Amino acid sequence: MTLAQDMAMRKTPASTAGERRPQSSRDRDRFVGFAFAAADLLIETDSMGTILFSAGARCRLTKGDVGGLVGTNILDVVAPSDRKYVHVLFDRIQEKARIKPARVIFQAIDGQKFPALLGGCRLDSCPGSLFLTVLLASGPRSSAGTTPAGELLDEHSFSNILEERILNAREKGLDHGLTLLLVEGLQSMVEALPEGAAEEVKEGIDAYLRGISADGDSAGQLGGDRYGIVHAADIDGREVQGHIAQIIQAAGGALPGGIRSWTLDMTDDTLGAADAARALVYTVQAFASAQGGEFTISSLEDGANRMMSDAVERIGRLRATIEKKDFFVVYQPIVDLETQAVHHLEALTRVEGMSSPADFITFAEDVGLIYDFDLLLTQTVLDTLKAFRKEPKLPDVAINLSAKTLMSPIFLNQFQSVVEPYGDLNKKLLIEVTETVVVNDIAKLNEVLQKLRAVGYRICLDDVGAGSTSFQSLYGIQADYAKIDGKFVRGAVENPRDMAMLRSMTDVCRQLGLTLIGEQVEEAVHAQLLADLDVPLAQGFLFSRPSRDFAYFAKDWSKVRGGGKVVWKS
Repeated sequence: MTLAQDMAMRKTPASTAGERRPQSSRDRDRFVGFAFAAADLLIETDSMGTILFSAGARCRLTKGDVGGLVGTNILDVVAPSDRKYVHVLFDRIQEKARIKPARVIFQAIDGQKFPALLGGCRLDSCPGSLFLTVLLASGPRSSAGTTPAGELLDEHSFSNILEERILNAREKGLDHGLTLLLVEGLQSMVEALPEGAAEEVKEGIDAYLRGISADGDSAGQLGGDRYGIVHAADIDGREVQGHIAQIIQAAGGALPGGIRSWTLDMTDDTLGAADAARALVYTVQAFASAQGGEFTISSLEDGANRMMSDAVERIGRLRATIEKKDFFVVYQPIVDLETQAVHHLEALTRVEGMSSPADFITFAEDVGLIYDFDLLLTQTVLDTLKAFRKEPKLPDVAINLSAKTLMSPIFLNQFQSVVEPYGDLNKKLLIEVTETVVVNDIAKLNEVLQKLRAVGYRICLDDVGAGSTSFQSLYGIQADYAKIDGKFVRGAVENPRDMAMLRSMTDVCRQLGLTLIGEQVEEAVHAQLLADLDVPLAQGFLFSRPSRDFAYFAKDWSKVRGGGKVVWKS
């Protein structure tokens, strides 16, 4: 007996106090109660999607009684962009007997679209029927943001959702896996297909990968021929390859290459949950950005395993460096070109055994540990200032904070908890913002920086003109200082084009009310050039190399350095 028949035959006479209903009736009602507790709407369809029975809330799908859906096809109430995807979900119910609720966009009777979770199962006792649940949802389930209906996540959104899924899998014991998929030559093949066939391939692949992904929203296109999918552990890489090949063949396409996949169990506990997530996200990003020759059909698994192993090892070392405070800080002065006095110092990080601090910082940014490191650096610099707080000319110190750190939703509270114990000493800090180019929402970054300025912190934008800080950032962020990238300072001495760029940057920054700092000043001619352009501050080897000896600068550096004389003039 199907659910439709069962519900149609149900009778509900008023029961008396001593009356006991048959156990079969109570079991039936209990399961019906469970079904309605888990969903807003229950639907039975045949294998083609024709609705045989519906009960529950109307869910904006019909004007009258929900029973009015009987005889229509469920695809009629699904948004057009999700119809191929729902076909995939139906196929998976037939194949797997049950699917967990997945996010689907439905279309209301008034044409408005809304999200809901669609789950379902089939019963051997009811051949030809599929039993579906619809639970109304509110907005995107994850913090990854939204993508156009029917489309896969982009690389950035997929990386965000991947981290969420890994942490959830660990915390809740979910059996989730990650598959990276390389469909070699897909882009060139699609471009060669007729327009309709090309759309068929794209929509078919997108719908299939969404259909097998966890919650229906955990698949991303990482590049023209590269995909990432977070899915239930019962998904097999060979199965995915086979389905993709069928989609391509059905549209009349033929791949010049082949299809290769790499699947990893996300519950592996080699690292802690957060660092495991970082290692996987880093691997996915490296896979997405690798050049064509770095991954081939034969090397995907070896390459991905090698990247993953390298990420795990490097994250372990980075974590140990942070936890053991196995780094030190050096200080380099920013000098007033007119008086030669130290205007402030910049705190720079050095790690024992690592030749390039830039590599250390870049990797920390890539794997999401820069946040922890930036807060630790802030505390380390404040400890140094506290140790020399009795010096009458205690210099201000600029600390580099990544734009990624500043954009963290909990940064301001954490930063406040770090600096608060130091009292007024924290106002000796300047905040130098690095890598603003990675920020998509300049307005949001500016909002954070204005909150810091409102309580007394001065803001400096790093590497203006180098790409790290674009002109968009200059116009979108209110700051106090701007550092001109050293390559323009050095190049302007001999190259008229660099000189034109340097003049342009200084004019723009001056009109925006920014005090300018010239970087990488190594020769007297560089300092003279900046002075001629009315750039008041400079930093570079001409004045001092970075030094661990904070006391050297704290005890009136201008007198120690040269008795207050202008040292760069001949």
